[in-house]
Amino acid sequence: MDMREWTSWLVFLLIISQTGSDWLTCAKIAECHCKWSSGKKTASCVSAGLKQPPKLASEIQVLDLHGNLFKTLGADAFSSIDLLNLQRLNLSSTFLKSLHPNAFRELTIVIELDLSQNELRQLSPDTFRGMDRLRLLILNENPISHLVAEQFPPLRYLKKLEISRCKLRYIHPFAFVNLQALETVHLQQNFLSFLHEDTLNLPILKTLKLSDNPWYCDCRLREFHEWFLNSNLGNEEVYCDGPDRIAGVSWKNLKRKDLFCPPSAYTTPTVIRTESGADISFGCFVLGDPRPKVSWFLHHSEVQNCSDKTSEVTITEYPIADYDEYNSDFLNRSAKWVNVTISNVTSELSGEWKCRAESSVGEASAFLTLFLPKARTATARVAPNYSTFLLIAGSLLTMTMAGFISACICWKTRRRRVPPSRSFTDQEKKLLDTSLAVSCDRTSGDLGSSYGFEMLDRSMSMESDDARCLEPVQITIEGPPGSFPPPPAEFAIPAPYGNIYISVQVSGHNDEYPDLLGGGSTLPRRSRTCFLKSAYDNMGPRITAAGSSTWSLPGAKVENKRIETDLTVPLSTFSTEFTAL
Repeated sequence: MDMREWTSWLVFLLIISQTGSDWLTCAKIAECHCKWSSGKKTASCVSAGLKQPPKLASEIQVLDLHGNLFKTLGADAFSSIDLLNLQRLNLSSTFLKSLHPNAFRELTIVIELDLSQNELRQLSPDTFRGMDRLRLLILNENPISHLVAEQFPPLRYLKKLEISRCKLRYIHPFAFVNLQALETVHLQQNFLSFLHEDTLNLPILKTLKLSDNPWYCDCRLREFHEWFLNSNLGNEEVYCDGPDRIAGVSWKNLKRKDLFCPPSAYTTPTVIRTESGADISFGCFVLGDPRPKVSWFLHHSEVQNCSDKTSEVTITEYPIADYDEYNSDFLNRSAKWVNVTISNVTSELSGEWKCRAESSVGEASAFLTLFLPKARTATARVAPNYSTFLLIAGSLLTMTMAGFISACICWKTRRRRVPPSRSFTDQEKKLLDTSLAVSCDRTSGDLGSSYGFEMLDRSMSMESDDARCLEPVQITIEGPPGSFPPPPAEFAIPAPYGNIYISVQVSGHNDEYPDLLGGGSTLPRRSRTCFLKSAYDNMGPRITAAGSSTWSLPGAKVENKRIETDLTVPLSTFSTEFTAL
């Protein structure tokens, strides 16, 4: 072999060696490290900050993507980048919230898949379809709450399933029906309270971990508890969380008779409103294991099937024949309805009905009220009777009128009769409106003896502001013809007022004593104290009714004395001085 041939062979070997070592570069991703591990081509991209699977060499068999930020995986997330030779795939702690049902399609030779410590709440039944060689599936620490029927596709080689530290509350009895090769199942630290006996009845199951769940050890758990103890699936201790009477007791120390359900009863509806003569029906839903005996009571007396002339009462039991124990949370085959049918309801059947369920392990009651409203008598509407109203109104009006007439009569009889005033001329009206000043300092004795008043012009009293005493008061005096009324009582004491305006009506006169309007009488004199200085004394000049000044009649002393003592003498016999009053 010459030098040229050796050179060709050397170049060929260098090309093959370079081609075979491309996967070791990890596609030049600095955060990824590729190496041989346990005879497998392994790529480690832990906490590399990746948001989607990296595009590496197709020879990679083991891929560790722990701690990245994927959040979601779409359809064909790995087959689209030619990672079809993967055998082990680690996606733990990658913040996954959702997985497309076809995310792992065509990964037919993957034997281990780790999805733990993510945020997956539910899984599609098709999520792992096509992963026919899968042997280990880890779903720990995901907030998965329930597993539905046929939750997993047929996985003939799946040996171990871990769903620990999740939030499982319900597992359908057929959830694992397609996983007939399961040997180990981890369900510890969830929120499971019971399981159906067929849930994990798998042919080759060897290990089952159920600890740290709030198991409620009553009749619903009875069959599963018995199956678990007889299957010898592990040596771990499983404890009851309820009911209180057996809380904290190990499953191994419980007998079948210890797991029972006390009776419970429910009525529907709780209040029935009906009418007398109606036909009604109501019922009571009863649960309990052992099967309870149900009785109805009314007014503290047990009600039996009965029939009388008016009503008929029938009590009928209806077991729940179509009860689906696989889809119901309450796995109790003893459930039944106990119905009451009443024909022609009467008031004797109204009131509170009691449904009592009683068994060897307890008693329960439910109540229902049958309410019949009181009968109401309908009365026909009639036209109102207005005669009574009119009679009352007429009586009230008559009494009102009688009262008004009586008041008028009383007022008329008590009123002082006065004759109508005669008309005066303008000069007479002017003289009658003249101001009269009353002495402010004259005593009652002087007023009673002399009746001496002096008349002044109104303007005279109004102009003297300094000598004004009190406010004027208007007094009108009217009397019958031929007589003059006695002086008012106010003249017996010093007057509480100053000027007095007096209108006097008189009639009749004779030649000896002319009346006020004839010019022969005198008006009261002016006050001696209400003005600055008096120009006249009591016997001074007088102002006559005719408007001229004249002297009093000093010669008529006998008449003056008679006037002072007798005030009831007719006006025509008085002196002119007294006539002014």
